[in-house]
Amino acid sequence: MTRKHSGDPEFVGAVLIGGSSRRMGTDKALLASAETGGLSLLRLAAGALNGAGAREVVAVGRSDTSLSGEGLRVIPDLWEGEGPLGGIVTAMSELDSDEINHIVVLACDLLAPSSASIRALLARAAKKPDHVVVPLVDGQHEWLHACWPLSLKPLLEAAFEDGLRAPRSLPDDIPVEEVTGIDPATTRDADTPGDLPWRLSTPTDGPIG
Repeated sequence: MTRKHSGDPEFVGAVLIGGSSRRMGTDKALLASAETGGLSLLRLAAGALNGAGAREVVAVGRSDTSLSGEGLRVIPDLWEGEGPLGGIVTAMSELDSDEINHIVVLACDLLAPSSASIRALLARAAKKPDHVVVPLVDGQHEWLHACWPLSLKPLLEAAFEDGLRAPRSLPDDIPVEEVTGIDPATTRDADTPGDLPWRLSTPTDGPIG
């Protein structure tokens, strides 16, 4: 397994699984196909994080029995259904320790997450340890493929308490470092069946949560 480079931040990986998957019609985190080697999208994200050197990988969001076979510790979102920033703050609150200094957060619906892309964020975080390090892909920030320093937890908690729910609207007192050159395929996600590179054949029992 490829590990992180010496000098990179010590980090934990967190895969956000709190979305309702309404547009997909089935739980996105558990989607799998021959193209994914039979692995769920959740496991693909976890594998990329492990390959980049994560000390641990957790899933953050709802806690239900459908995830019992995925082999990850599930941390219930303290503010379930209130947006991704709550999931990020939940992960920071649960995982805060002297042994780690960053959390790399991925969405659970990435189609081709890559350890190489994550390592590019870590390399920049080593130089900008107090910044949120986020890919800039095709002119857009990929906030659910970003590296978050634990030192910013108080500011993020304050922003959440002030009503902020989406990372794209971070206040000016939270420093952000953009990383370009990330392979766009590794940040591409799937919101609807039409976004999938394969035909959706997973039984659809309705949205989760």
